[in-house]
Amino acid sequence: MTSITNKSPRARLAEWLRTTPGVLGLISVLVVVGALCFGVAATLTEGSREQAAHAVRTETEPLLVDAAILYAALSDANGTVTTTFLTGGLEPPARRARYLVDLRDAGAALERLTVRAGGSAKALSAVGVIAAKLPVYSGLVEAARADNRQGFPVGAAYLRQASELLGATILPAARDLYEAEATRLNDGYGTGTSAITLIVLVALAALAVALLVVAQRHLTHVSRRVFNLPVLAATALVLILSIWALLGVASEQNALAKAQRDGSDPVEILSATRILVSRAQSDESLTLVARGGDERDRVDFDVVTSTLAGRDGLIAQAAALARRSGAGSSADELTSAFAAYRARHAQIAAFQRDGRAIDAIAFAVRTGASPSSPADRLNANLIAQTDAAQGRFARAAADATSSLSGLSLAIPALTVLAAVLALVGLRQRINEYR
Repeated sequence: MTSITNKSPRARLAEWLRTTPGVLGLISVLVVVGALCFGVAATLTEGSREQAAHAVRTETEPLLVDAAILYAALSDANGTVTTTFLTGGLEPPARRARYLVDLRDAGAALERLTVRAGGSAKALSAVGVIAAKLPVYSGLVEAARADNRQGFPVGAAYLRQASELLGATILPAARDLYEAEATRLNDGYGTGTSAITLIVLVALAALAVALLVVAQRHLTHVSRRVFNLPVLAATALVLILSIWALLGVASEQNALAKAQRDGSDPVEILSATRILVSRAQSDESLTLVARGGDERDRVDFDVVTSTLAGRDGLIAQAAALARRSGAGSSADELTSAFAAYRARHAQIAAFQRDGRAIDAIAFAVRTGASPSSPADRLNANLIAQTDAAQGRFARAAADATSSLSGLSLAIPALTVLAAVLALVGLRQRINEYR
């Protein structure tokens, strides 16, 4: 007969596992490993989601808004200055003030982006281009303004040069910056609402609880005692922690999805709409300034308005967003202002087709100078809706971060405590066999 001392370690382990203490020892290892795996997964899930929700709320979404403000302010500045240029001589003070406010807003947004948009080479490159070219643009506008006040035709050339610089260099860089921040924001939403991490967390929580239940039943079988209090307490702790973590993660995911659906997505649509409205206004004014000598702006106007108009156009989408948020009056005002804007442009285009350029300019100046003009009503409506969407985002994003409050400390502490309690309960039974 082979002696025990001659058996291999593997054989001795197999023999030990056939004993009650061996089975209890194996269960101890599995229970502790299962609890710790659940704790690690829960900690990593909570940490990644809290970081994503915090980044979306305080970094990427605000930077996306700044990028949208930069683009919209520059577009509106160009639309305002080209409209102002039609008047000749001294421009209306309100128009001049609006242009300066747009430049100030664009400069402030660019400054914030310069400080905080350091995570992307694309964003840094775009910021550099805008910072270098924006003073050149404003200088050309001032040159055009000075010549226009004196009635010099060369002012139109400076204005054309400024608009081309903006359209060919500055706005594409602003668009690149916007796209870079939009990509970062979408990545943050993806991390914060990942279904895979939630599934893994559910599976490991179920496994940890199942192992503890199996351990409790086995102890009941071998010891003829109904409950092992330490193991029972460990089971309760893991079960409570699992429910807390799953509810917190699910609540965070729902709040972050709401922040995207009701907040940042509408902000993107509304910002794009405002930008195109400003671009259409600029195209219309430059067409009038050229007095039929250049068709590029007229063609671009048609392209822009086709994107805005129609059942699937941006105006319809923006109106639908307003109605979905309960602002039906804002939706009606938006659609009526856009209809009025198109009707106004149709009259201008009719004057131009008839060769009545002076009448077209006079009509454009007369109907565009009032703060209640269709273009200004559109702009004011879109700004108000954007502010409302930003408010909805802020509230939902705050809910997302608060949903995980306390879990960063509770998960590791309660997991370790549950593992220790389970080990103590099992060791009590193992020691009875010595």
